[in-house]
Amino acid sequence: MAETTLDIEQDFLVKDSKTTNYIIGVALLAVFVVSMSYGDYWWSNYLTAICLFLVPGAVAIAKGQRNTIIIRINKTGFFYAGKLITDWKLFYNATVQEKTATGSYQDNFVLVFRYYSADHALIYTLNIPLTNTQDKSEEEIIEAINFFCHGGKQVIPDQTITQ
Repeated sequence: MAETTLDIEQDFLVKDSKTTNYIIGVALLAVFVVSMSYGDYWWSNYLTAICLFLVPGAVAIAKGQRNTIIIRINKTGFFYAGKLITDWKLFYNATVQEKTATGSYQDNFVLVFRYYSADHALIYTLNIPLTNTQDKSEEEIIEAINFFCHGGKQVIPDQTITQ
């Protein structure tokens, strides 16, 4: 993956990866076509194949075409799903943690983003799932938060960022 250079005047964007979604979608559609072409199935098997391969394949291709912005980080603050979560004055800290699930073979990383309420009386916590189809790594996201919360100054990277 290419090295991301951060600029205080530009937004750091985390999107769904087009390539990954297209590969997943095309692979699922290919499995559907091959299984329907070379098999003698009853109607219930067609319904199962549609649910297991055709629908998820079409959804993955649609996600690749939309190229949705999941996280936006800039000098104004931290945005998630198009909504401003907090500005940097109310930022408390951010960490990446792995949620362990029994019997799970995949990574379950979560960005734990904490920020103050407007009157500094409460600290809110937002858990953001970091999926395998995003175009930025966990380290790049932490580095961007670190960069923008300190006003564009490069500081020593750490897994925990505190204002």
